[in-house]
Amino acid sequence: DSALVTQLSIARNLFLGREPTVGPSFLNRMDYATMNKVASELLRRVGITKNIPTTTPISALSGGERQAVAIARAMYFDSDLIILDEPTNNLGVAETRGVLNFVRNARDRGHSCIFIAHNIHHVFQVVDRIVVMRRGQIVADNIDPKESTVDDVELVITGMTDEELAAASAAPAG
Repeated sequence: DSALVTQLSIARNLFLGREPTVGPSFLNRMDYATMNKVASELLRRVGITKNIPTTTPISALSGGERQAVAIARAMYFDSDLIILDEPTNNLGVAETRGVLNFVRNARDRGHSCIFIAHNIHHVFQVVDRIVVMRRGQIVADNIDPKESTVDDVELVITGMTDEELAAASAAPAG
């Protein structure tokens, strides 16, 4: 959400730099009606279920809502490569579902998505391939989620053996 301008509205942020206009070419005015209508639809597609006016400034939104606006912008401009860094952090259930559906739909339409996440369950739902990095180094490349389990990937992520992971899981919480 760092790509958003907090002082501008949701609609203005969605179209930033690509605002639709009306009027003669030398007197272009922003087409706020179109921006607000499209913004409302995009928010629904991303999973924002509460009725937030598209004129609301970004500064008034929660972290999850800001994340959803950034994702809606990528959806609208149909980017060929979409990089999502922790896209489900701070999101509610409906918004998370919307993000995961967006990633699936983008992938199915032939777009490349890089999905950076710590929530391995979300990763398994939407990716074709998993790459694990630890301390800035790739430790596993090309893990197929259809042929691996969450436990397998957690072993790679933590660097633990099966026995160490089982012992850590069995240890009482302190």
